[in-house]
Amino acid sequence: MLLLTGATGFIGRAIALRLRATGHPLAVLARARDGVDAQTRVAAALGHAAGGVEVVEGELVGEGVAVAPPVVRRLRERVETVIHCAGDTAFAPAAVEPYVRAHVEAPPALLAALAGGRLTRWVHVSTAFVCGARAGTVYEHEGDVGQTFHNVYERAKLAGESAVRAAGGRAGVDVRVLRPSIVVGPAPPTAGGSPSNIFFAFIRLAAALAQVPGATGARLRVAGAPQAPFNLVPLDYVVDATLALTERPEAAHGTFHLVVRDAPPQRVMSAMLAARLGLAGLTLLDAATEMPSDLSPLERQVARMIEPYRDYFLQDVRFDDTRAAAVLARAGIARPTLDTDDVARLVDQALLTDGAPAPSPAGSPRRESN
Repeated sequence: MLLLTGATGFIGRAIALRLRATGHPLAVLARARDGVDAQTRVAAALGHAAGGVEVVEGELVGEGVAVAPPVVRRLRERVETVIHCAGDTAFAPAAVEPYVRAHVEAPPALLAALAGGRLTRWVHVSTAFVCGARAGTVYEHEGDVGQTFHNVYERAKLAGESAVRAAGGRAGVDVRVLRPSIVVGPAPPTAGGSPSNIFFAFIRLAAALAQVPGATGARLRVAGAPQAPFNLVPLDYVVDATLALTERPEAAHGTFHLVVRDAPPQRVMSAMLAARLGLAGLTLLDAATEMPSDLSPLERQVARMIEPYRDYFLQDVRFDDTRAAAVLARAGIARPTLDTDDVARLVDQALLTDGAPAPSPAGSPRRESN
């Protein structure tokens, strides 16, 4: 059996839906929250696909696992693979110590609790941005190279990778680490979906502006780094890649970037969006040299919307995915692209999606799910 954490969040939910669509037996670890029990939360997230899913109510907390011991024993006898997607995505958590423990100590505690039974594989969904504030090309084999970090989230995710690998080594469990860049696609209103929801909200805002009579040339200036890559990756590819890398024997013990390797520069992405939306006045400015003082109320609204992710829009970093591409090619999964057709599909997805309100720009996202 496969055990999934984070099934009520962005990536985890998409993985759960795909697994159930293929009839794969699935157990999910989920927590009660805000007075709603785990079973109800999973049913709300997965809809009709929740039928047949075994919901294990519990939580990864601090250095331990809040799951009843008899349930842990039963899971140890049945679970062969864990895909770990749960996590707190706050960039500036109110309480740093428990936040770090949840990322660094809790996942290896779950691995250790399940070890000694049927568990053979642990697939750990991390982030490509464990690279921190680096620039240039980042390779899959690289971890801690002395980089600085934009926030505690990046630092904790990298430490969590190391902790899980060490736990896997002690228990004889094959740990595979997956590092997606900024994932975009239809997203639930959870913190893990915030970047995608903000991107889609921006598309809807720009599309609405283009529909105003006489506004096709209206000015909408956005700050960025025109020459830096626009490091987005489609959700469908992340799901396909995750499931393939979970199963392929040649992925054993590997670390893989799930990215668009030749991501277009931001200026090219901006031009593609403008053309698709019919908004000639959509302009990307260089935040370092070109930001004017006469921003319109709409432009200020957009600036506030993207402020939590400003560091990522300004970072000139490229992610090499040679290892991932080699394994996935053998599984029949091609590298993703972000060309004109791909951008058109993203725009169409955004305009067809009932987007959740963007999170308040005054604070960073809070919790993915668990």
